[in-house]
Amino acid sequence: MCPFHREDTPSFHVYPDSQNYYCFGCNRGGDIFTFTMEIEGLDFKQTLELLAQRAGVELESETRHEKSHAKDLYDVMNLAAKFFSDTLQNPEGNIAREYAKRRLLTQDDFRNFSLGYSPNSWDSLTRFLKNSGVSEKQILDAGLAIQNQSGGIYDRFRGRLIFPVKDISGRVIAFGGRLIDGDGAKYINSPESQIYTKRRNLYLLNDARNSIRKKSRAILVEGYMDALRLHKSGFQESIASLGTSLTPEQAELLARFSDTCYICYDSDLAGQEATIRGMYILQEHGLAVRVISIPEGKDPDEFLCANEAKDFETLIADSQPLILHHLEFLREKFSTPGQFRNAEKSLLENLSRLRYPEIEPYNTRICAILGVSPDELHDKLREISHSKAKFTPEIQEQDSQIEVGKVEAESEAQDLPDYSRINKIEAGICALLWNFPELRTSLDSQSLIDLLGESEACDLAVAILTYDSAEMNQRWLLTGEVGALSVIAQGENFLREISSELENLEPLEKWQRMKKILEEFRAIQRIQSIREKMLHERASYIDMEDLKKFF
Repeated sequence: MCPFHREDTPSFHVYPDSQNYYCFGCNRGGDIFTFTMEIEGLDFKQTLELLAQRAGVELESETRHEKSHAKDLYDVMNLAAKFFSDTLQNPEGNIAREYAKRRLLTQDDFRNFSLGYSPNSWDSLTRFLKNSGVSEKQILDAGLAIQNQSGGIYDRFRGRLIFPVKDISGRVIAFGGRLIDGDGAKYINSPESQIYTKRRNLYLLNDARNSIRKKSRAILVEGYMDALRLHKSGFQESIASLGTSLTPEQAELLARFSDTCYICYDSDLAGQEATIRGMYILQEHGLAVRVISIPEGKDPDEFLCANEAKDFETLIADSQPLILHHLEFLREKFSTPGQFRNAEKSLLENLSRLRYPEIEPYNTRICAILGVSPDELHDKLREISHSKAKFTPEIQEQDSQIEVGKVEAESEAQDLPDYSRINKIEAGICALLWNFPELRTSLDSQSLIDLLGESEACDLAVAILTYDSAEMNQRWLLTGEVGALSVIAQGENFLREISSELENLEPLEKWQRMKKILEEFRAIQRIQSIREKMLHERASYIDMEDLKKFF
């Protein structure tokens, strides 16, 4: 395929024994290196590595030991992928095949998407890898196992349908696992490692990139199954984000192949504000973002299982530009007096990321909602942009999610959360998440929301789940927030108080125990509250029914 007119053509010619090519179709030529970068959508370093691999040449590097270790990890991941794939086809994979059949996945899908199965066993993969000559350190470094307090290791993925995550070169760098047997979080994912950084990768991009380029659009979804279903339905330009926080690195990655991105996330996804901020990151980096809305709260997988591909094409045709979607999302807040100011802040901070020509088509609607003139709108956006420009250079942080945090930090510095209402048990749960990073791959935000409700403790716990410790420290430094660290310190004190109950337990078992302690504490609170109402003859029927449940 010629990189210039992007068509398969017999007139495109690579000269033998040469580093050059020429296309008689468009009368243009160039060197193989540039051609490879253009066609493969790789950056300079990736192109260099790919051409060296094809030529059988080992690149010299000052960090040869690190590169050798990375190569070993790729080999380990390939072994793990083969183990998962083989297990899916073995008798012990029958439960996974039955599940896959219910999800309308076929043998062809197993092969096309390299799907696998991790047995519901503590050490099946670990034993296989050790027997294949892989060391425990390599298994841990690849994120395939977790180390317990006694120094032993056990499989991270157990009883799960496995989705391999590949980089743009097609190398397996991580796994996602969907629970189908046993207890645990619905989905867990590989932790970041020397070869895997989630903010720099997108699920199925290696398979989708040619279709993205051909159709001049990418369809970005949230889940593995959503992306698979779209591919099966003829939308091979579909990819999935590895988490809901979209990053500049992912935007730059997508921009190599197309300048348009359609986003189709679950309509009931928690944290919509953060999701919309991520969409603005994509648009800020040159992608025209449109948002697909699926009716009845369905996700893409559910919709396509019940409808035809043409119906999804209709949804694409009906998609909204990002700014209009954001206005629709904020509509109810704008009509609620107590929430107008926060809605205005959300809109203006996100709009300030964009170039004015991108905003101008929606000026009339934005000004009408905010009650300002076009000049006043321009002044507000310019003020925010100038404020960011003054603020950002003080701390340079390459992590993209911290860059998002800089914008948030400035606006939230005067509106810090009140963590004083968090009780010591809730603080203990936050400290548990803070001290055991492996829990963050086992839990999801919904489990925290279900346990902690819409409280300050829930906000803090979800933040810890979303960012690593260094990121959170950076965010708190930017906002001047000391309350969160105080909560974690309080929680650590509580964990020490009940250390006899938690010792010798695995992190996930500690979490289950803390969950039970909090539930018991709340039950006692509820009983006391009902008894107090009974003393003053204010207990309702619902109160009395609740009281029965505790005895």
